[in-house]
Amino acid sequence: MEAVHIDDLPEEILPYIFDHLPLQDLKNVSLVCRLWSQVAFSGRFLNRIMLRLDFRDGIQNQYERYLLNSDRAYRHVGFYYRSDQLDLDMLLAVLEKLEDSIITLKICPNYFIMLPDLRQILMQVPNLESLFIVSRICPDLSRRDAGMSFPVMRKLKHLYLENDGGLQLDEIDFRTMTPNIVSLDMDCDSERALTVYDHFSSQLRELAVFFKRDDYFLPFCELRFSQLEVLDFYSDDQQFDIPESVRMVCRFFQRMPKLHKITLRCNINEEVLMAITESCPELRTLYLKGDNLGEKSFSHLGQLKKLKSLKIEGWIRCNILQGCKPIPSLDRMYLHSVLVDDTQGFFRLLKDIAPNLRTLEAIESDIDDECLKYISCNIASLRCLVLEFCPNLTEEAFSFLDRLKQLHELKLGYLDVPQNLFELMPPNSVRHFSLYRCDKLDNAALPVIAEKFPNLCYMEIASCHKITLKGVETIRSLMPNAEIVSFMLF
Repeated sequence: MEAVHIDDLPEEILPYIFDHLPLQDLKNVSLVCRLWSQVAFSGRFLNRIMLRLDFRDGIQNQYERYLLNSDRAYRHVGFYYRSDQLDLDMLLAVLEKLEDSIITLKICPNYFIMLPDLRQILMQVPNLESLFIVSRICPDLSRRDAGMSFPVMRKLKHLYLENDGGLQLDEIDFRTMTPNIVSLDMDCDSERALTVYDHFSSQLRELAVFFKRDDYFLPFCELRFSQLEVLDFYSDDQQFDIPESVRMVCRFFQRMPKLHKITLRCNINEEVLMAITESCPELRTLYLKGDNLGEKSFSHLGQLKKLKSLKIEGWIRCNILQGCKPIPSLDRMYLHSVLVDDTQGFFRLLKDIAPNLRTLEAIESDIDDECLKYISCNIASLRCLVLEFCPNLTEEAFSFLDRLKQLHELKLGYLDVPQNLFELMPPNSVRHFSLYRCDKLDNAALPVIAEKFPNLCYMEIASCHKITLKGVETIRSLMPNAEIVSFMLF
């Protein structure tokens, strides 16, 4: 059969091929020729790219030289600068060129942004849908235009404020300036912040709130977010030692039946968790800390028929899952900085509760050799396994990896495994393999990968200090059909 070159394919096929490329590869193919560059930076792909304008490095003239002459309609722009060295005219020129296409703007001064400057910037982006202000907004009474009004941004849906200083200024009122937002991320540490949350409470679908002070915690929990679907919630753990606070938090969740993703950056107790499981039947993603949860605290999770992803941080008991009914929908488990009194006992319960588990990610966790062997022999549905900062693992732990017949992705990072790791590892089904900061592995260990990973399609090696580019070239020659990429090697 005659070989078909990619240039023989119709141009209309290229976008469908590029759809499957990682972002870095998409950038690389844009350098091949003018046609590929046009396709790679066409509308359907520009949603994956954020243009980073970093004025802190003093190369504004290069932006003026290249960017202002470009015909690419970037949609997402991040602007980084020193507050005392703002080249506002240059930025406004860039925004004026891109004003019709920009839908996301991230403003990141390293100290503050002056109110009049912010007003001029926002005047240039009438189609903005997402706005991130990563700094304090400050007034400038010396400017003549200091009192001029801000534009009403009716298309804006997502608003992020890292600092609530701007809320205290009479010149700017986000309630009238951004009337249609459905996503709000900011602190709640002032009366004005609470007023803003109250104003938007009936229309928000996504909400992230951080309480640096306790004063406004309980008043916030009295608000009703009836349409809320995604919640990121951070508070002081001491709030959950106060019965009145616990009751109010329970009522807070009972009024949000549409929630499908909850991130709790605090140590809640079992009473609050029970209120969530009983009141949020649509929940698909739950991230929480477990330090205040005792045995059988997860027994209520079986009520969540749609739960797909569970992430736990902190210290937990092995029998925290005891009494929980099977959750067939649960296919992703993340254990971050988790200590368990009996890790293998925890996975014995998890095996039955999550019979269709596909992804297991353990980072800074106390999984040891016997535990990983148990996982390999008993959780046959696993397709992705991520192990990072697991100091109790040795090379012996991977001797049963072939039992995971469906395992397609394996990521190992910051593991103190010796050079003979791959010699003890049996041939397996892994297709995507990543090594990151496994510093005892060297070039001599790599040739064995060709034998033990016969189905490998993609491999990534990063910051493994004893592996060099020469070693990468060796494995590439042994596995010509696999894509081998490397980062920060010598």
